[in-house]
Amino acid sequence: MKFGNKFDRYIAVIFFVTIVTVILTSYLTLKDVVNSHNKQVQSAIIPLFSLVTSEVLRPLNVANFMANNQFIIDYASKSEIEKETLTAYLNKISKSYNMLAFIALEKHNLMLDSNAKESTLNSKEAEWFYRLKDLPGDQFTDIGNTEDPRLYFDNKIFNRDEEFIGFTGVAIDLKYFASKFQDYSERFGFELYFVDKNNVITLSSNNILKSQSLHRKGLITRLNDLPWHQSLIKNNSADTNLSSEVMYTTDDGLLISQMPIQELNWRMFIVSPPASQQSEYWQIFIARFVLFFLISIIFYLALLNIINYLKARLIKHSETDYLTQLPNRSHIHWRFDNLAKTNKKLCVVIADIDNFKAINDSYGHLVGDDVLRIIAEQLSLTLRKIDVVGRWGGEEFVMLLPETTASQAHAIVERIRKNIAAISFPISTTSGSFTTTISFGICELPLQGKTIRDYIEGADKALYEAKNNGRNQSVIFN
Repeated sequence: MKFGNKFDRYIAVIFFVTIVTVILTSYLTLKDVVNSHNKQVQSAIIPLFSLVTSEVLRPLNVANFMANNQFIIDYASKSEIEKETLTAYLNKISKSYNMLAFIALEKHNLMLDSNAKESTLNSKEAEWFYRLKDLPGDQFTDIGNTEDPRLYFDNKIFNRDEEFIGFTGVAIDLKYFASKFQDYSERFGFELYFVDKNNVITLSSNNILKSQSLHRKGLITRLNDLPWHQSLIKNNSADTNLSSEVMYTTDDGLLISQMPIQELNWRMFIVSPPASQQSEYWQIFIARFVLFFLISIIFYLALLNIINYLKARLIKHSETDYLTQLPNRSHIHWRFDNLAKTNKKLCVVIADIDNFKAINDSYGHLVGDDVLRIIAEQLSLTLRKIDVVGRWGGEEFVMLLPETTASQAHAIVERIRKNIAAISFPISTTSGSFTTTISFGICELPLQGKTIRDYIEGADKALYEAKNNGRNQSVIFN
């Protein structure tokens, strides 16, 4: 069994070395997972470009159409207007495109939308009007409406004399826009920036997804204010406008993708964080880790069963006498130590086949082997399950009888002795047979402080006495 314990330790070491090797290999191949994931990110960016541009260009085209509608230009230029006419027009646009439509006319100090909401241009709600009027350009995009945040597309209206007369345009619900972008943001952690020709950020995903109203205030953020842009400029000094490539990578591992929106004279930037910061990456990593863990557990359990099976066979072969299939001396020593820990009384019996040398000399060693096998079988069949019998060496056997007194052991071995004496042993080389007998030495000692050597020594003296008294008998050591 000492061999078995050592075997367990060796196998455990081999298993854990294997696991560590697999983990290290997985770690070293993690770069491949990251690269593969980056390819997925790049493939996801393409439909995202299409999605965002369609959601931006559709309302932009509607707003542009409204600003160039001759009916609106001529009607707004009149000295007197009917609000109901404008409201009906705005409501028709709103229903057709599922957007909020609005108009703001400077001459009439009026702002109307398709929900029939009306206000003056000098009110707090219309602070954006004069701010955007003074800015260069004809098209603007910003976030407004405190109660119901929306993304506004504002277009300047000019009369036939190219004089500014107001604004018109549409607005889309930020929740709608956010729902279109939310999946990409959660999976890949994208950030989205729209930048005008002056490198001013007109719109960003942070505001979209948080649906925060900026009250259409003049909070200007320029592209070069962003850390990732500064990193790109530092590494691409010859391309300060970032116009030569579609994709860039920063020192921090950010993947920067850009696409021009020609209708707005804008650029759209998609900032993808490193794979380790993306939920999609962690889903892949955790899924592979769980799979690896489950495979490891299954492998470990299968290996454990195989090991236990092989160990049992190995121990059985290493601690079993090949001829009699009984435990050998090494196993008897181990069993004695275990019994000594769990029992108060123990009897040790030594059995020795009488005149065994004469059997070998008369009938041959093969017949002698048959005798050993038959007697071993008799000893095994006669004893209890808690008893232990093994081959001690040559023609000697040892029996360990826990919780048994010397007198009880004597009764047991007497029954065995008589059974063996009645057996007719066959001679394999002829058709004849013969009989033989067996002698027993019994030793009972207090277990405390005693070793198997003490028991064997006592039993051996008793056996010697049985031999001297004529053999075929059992004697108790006194």
